[in-house]
Amino acid sequence: MSEHDERQDHEAKADELERELDDMQEQTDKLGGEIEGAGEEWERRKADDRVPGATGEPSGDDDEDGEVDGEELDFGRSLAEDGEGEGG
Repeated sequence: MSEHDERQDHEAKADELERELDDMQEQTDKLGGEIEGAGEEWERRKADDRVPGATGEPSGDDDEDGEVDGEELDFGRSLAEDGEGEGG
């Protein structure tokens, strides 16, 4: 391979990498816009009393101390009681 061929290969690779870099920058800019838009949307929702949970206040399903009742979380117990949760 001649020096001229190697130079062309390097230039072609550099051009390819520059195109990839441009694509990545475009995707980064797009993602940044989406993140900014999501933040603005969240701020609008927090200000809207009709959006449940967005205001940061308890929904009423929680106990007074803000903890969820353990009975609600123990959904696997019914399987174990029916014998389906046992191995084999």
